[in-house]
Amino acid sequence: MWLINQEHQLPIFWQEGDAYSLFYAPGYLVVAAQTLAAGLWQDLQQPEPHTPTARRLHQWAETAVRARQAALTTPFAPVCLTLYLHTQCNLGCPYCYADPSPRPTPRLEVTAVYAAARLVAENCCQQQRPFTLVCHGGGEPTLNQLHLAQVLAGVQAVAAAAGLSLFRYIATNGVMPTAKAYWLAQQFDLVGLSCDGPAAIQSRQRPLVNGQGSTPYVERTARILHEHQTPLHVRVTITPFSVRQQVEIAEYICRRLQPEEIHVEPVYHAGRAQTAVLPDTNQFVDHFLQAQQVAATYGARWLTSGSRLQEIHGPYCHLFRDVLHLVPGGAATACFKTGASPQAGQQGLQIGQMGDGRFSLNRPRITALRQQLHPLPPSCRDCFNQYHCARDCPDSCPLEDGETAVPSFRCQVQKKLAQAQLTQMGVALWAKARVQDGIAEGRVMTEIMRL
Repeated sequence: MWLINQEHQLPIFWQEGDAYSLFYAPGYLVVAAQTLAAGLWQDLQQPEPHTPTARRLHQWAETAVRARQAALTTPFAPVCLTLYLHTQCNLGCPYCYADPSPRPTPRLEVTAVYAAARLVAENCCQQQRPFTLVCHGGGEPTLNQLHLAQVLAGVQAVAAAAGLSLFRYIATNGVMPTAKAYWLAQQFDLVGLSCDGPAAIQSRQRPLVNGQGSTPYVERTARILHEHQTPLHVRVTITPFSVRQQVEIAEYICRRLQPEEIHVEPVYHAGRAQTAVLPDTNQFVDHFLQAQQVAATYGARWLTSGSRLQEIHGPYCHLFRDVLHLVPGGAATACFKTGASPQAGQQGLQIGQMGDGRFSLNRPRITALRQQLHPLPPSCRDCFNQYHCARDCPDSCPLEDGETAVPSFRCQVQKKLAQAQLTQMGVALWAKARVQDGIAEGRVMTEIMRL
């Protein structure tokens, strides 16, 4: 159990062990011999700590507090443009949060894309940052190749006119003709390929609309991407059916698809899976950690986005991530689960739109949404993972559901995974200290992130 430093309302935590204790401020981990732990904790209660270790923990905690506050107060100036091109899909995944249609649906207007791209380009120039373009879900973005090509060409022209480099990412199910896969490999800097595992799992969780398996298409697309040396990540959805098969999934993906990273997410409790049973918490975590070790033997990273110790973050709201997210109808939405402009308006999530040839942001609405979404729920305020956790997003949202009952499924999973990572690092630090220093001073520090 982690104790929090309540004296100065700083996120500094202490976990006592048999031989040593762990001290943690967001981004900074300290291992202290048990004989020195109580003294270090007492020093941390002081307004001006005496020891360098305590001062560094204070500094990292204060930096984290400022970084989190900046997410609320810094003006929204997106440097990433995310596009839901339409809501049509050629798969029939039973858990899809977007609930797309197998038939053609309204497409995102290219004029809105170009106008939004100019807005993003202005921000990128002011912040001296590259332009990031993301073509993502809501449907399968590659289904209309001509439309996608128009979008790419227009955004590339906007970025070039502003003297900006353009990073292009696409999330795809990989089910496409060979020629399109070759075209995709040439057009994008990084491809996120969705695959839930070997054929027995993939056919059940990600079948074609006609019910047939999609595995041969996915494997072929991955081979073509590797031929062109296009970087590849894989996205895996874990359901109650596949939760105990994560080692098998990792083995298959690493051998057959050979990605650099594998992003693993428990099924979203939304869309077609709104009433679905979620995986068992302990089973998910135990098998996740086993699969992570397997992936590491192949040189691949097995990750999940809900808890990221290397970042200060919260829920997936675009308002805190410098992301301008467009959906068909031309509106910008604050939530990635929103698939069309009418939906964004009805939910009160529309934060921008076209007007007089320009794309404008609704600043009052952005401010109001930020103020509603930013506060930590009272149940999170003593949690060591509070600065790295997406909380219960996207299963529930404070705008709709109020505070989620804790411990929720995602709360437990994210806390357990963060605990496992810190424990592993603590073990390694303690072993290193005993070998190198004989734990003479009883303390070892390591930086695990830079804010």
